[in-house]
Amino acid sequence: MTDGDDDVENLARERVANPFFVLDVAPAAAVAEIERQGQRLLAELAAELPRARSYATPFGARERTPELVRAAIAELRDPARRLAHEWWARGLAAAP
Repeated sequence: MTDGDDDVENLARERVANPFFVLDVAPAAAVAEIERQGQRLLAELAAELPRARSYATPFGARERTPELVRAAIAELRDPARRLAHEWWARGLAAAP
């Protein structure tokens, strides 16, 4: 594998781990909704509920972990980073 392949793989991994996908909220979601959803998912993961273990992306289902949920919440608390994630989430969700 070349460095270019690694870069593409890392970029793809970042895109499917988009915080809006991980938290299963719309890019237009209010901060309070994001926080509530994150806490709900953390509780469901702690209770080992099967429905909380994965999330949908335009590239198929991916595994959801407590660490991924916490990172998603943190990313969306930063307005500049949230804007970038919104842009990607809207574009990927619109992809065929």
